[in-house]
Amino acid sequence: TCLRLMHVPGTSAEQLGTLQAFQLQLTERLRSAQQVQQREQFYLACAMGTRRWLFELGHTDQILAGEIPTPVPFTRPWFLGLVNHRGQLINVIDLDGFAGAAPRPWQREDRLLVLSSDLPLRCALRVTYSASVIDRTHLRPATPSATEADHRPSWLLHRFIAADGTDYLSVDLVALMALPAFLDIAQPDIH
Repeated sequence: TCLRLMHVPGTSAEQLGTLQAFQLQLTERLRSAQQVQQREQFYLACAMGTRRWLFELGHTDQILAGEIPTPVPFTRPWFLGLVNHRGQLINVIDLDGFAGAAPRPWQREDRLLVLSSDLPLRCALRVTYSASVIDRTHLRPATPSATEADHRPSWLLHRFIAADGTDYLSVDLVALMALPAFLDIAQPDIH
């Protein structure tokens, strides 16, 4: 009689390879989860005009210098225009202006905070000066006054005080981008 050796799929060598691939994928997922957890622990703090703002680090991409937005006619004063970044047109917003501050012309030292492409809209925010990363544990919630609590927009989550006494407003970018007023960049008709 003749014995035939036959290759059976799923032998231990193949299973070992599959197990190693699974372990690598699991390790990568755990690392990714830890990075997300770390990003959620930190805010990016930026000064924009008259206020200081906090953004979840995971909602930010990068800060660009030397990019000047191209103005778009017939838009609201807080819509500063568009920039071409890596082949994509990005809306540039003056968040301080959207929140009610008087319009300011673009300054040479202004920067752009490009927001994450994971957010609903591709845009950048004008940063007038100083950007840093702040650990949430170094912030304490500020007690809002009764009028402040009643008049706070839905996209402003909290007001915080840093250890050095600096006042910050934390922004819910997803809620902000869902607002009809934020999406309506067209200047109202002037009669």
